[in-house]
Amino acid sequence: MTDKSFLNLEYKKEGKNFRLQLFFAKDERGIVYRVTTVLYANGWNIEGASIRSLENGQIEDEFLISDSTGREFGEKEKEQIVQEMYLLFKEEISIPSYLIKKGKVAKADKGNESAEIIFESNEELDNTLLRIKTKDRSGLLCDIARMLFLECIDILSVKAKTYKDEVDDTFEIKSEMGHSLDDGMKERLVRNLKNIL
Repeated sequence: MTDKSFLNLEYKKEGKNFRLQLFFAKDERGIVYRVTTVLYANGWNIEGASIRSLENGQIEDEFLISDSTGREFGEKEKEQIVQEMYLLFKEEISIPSYLIKKGKVAKADKGNESAEIIFESNEELDNTLLRIKTKDRSGLLCDIARMLFLECIDILSVKAKTYKDEVDDTFEIKSEMGHSLDDGMKERLVRNLKNIL
């Protein structure tokens, strides 16, 4: 990517929250991971999310975000988000280095053995639905997206919902090889997810 035309970001206020619509010119591995990383690093809580592919090949990401201090999302915040996403997509800085620079250090108190993780396969489309129900915390969606990225799993769509302090997130996923997940991969994902939730 050579310029910022790869991304168009629109936003509007909805009550105390802000709805962001991000249109990417083309699909690319790790979009959800990078977007959630930038929002988390800038202190925005993700209350809901929807990611889908459009017929023209573009990717539309929609995030409902909030800030516990009542901060507003305006043109200044928009420019900062776009600039930082641009740096990550161009790989001018690695995500771990970016998070350190932003003062976001991994917490040691992660892990939730009681998290509910459900798989449902779609044999017709070779996709797998992954549903996660667990307690909400800062950076959760970012951590899930990172883990799937590192496991070489493509996120085709996401529906993220937050109810008070509980989340109910559904991911449509498949392996980078283009097929649904086998039992061994599912078991590994459950094990790894419970370590980060």
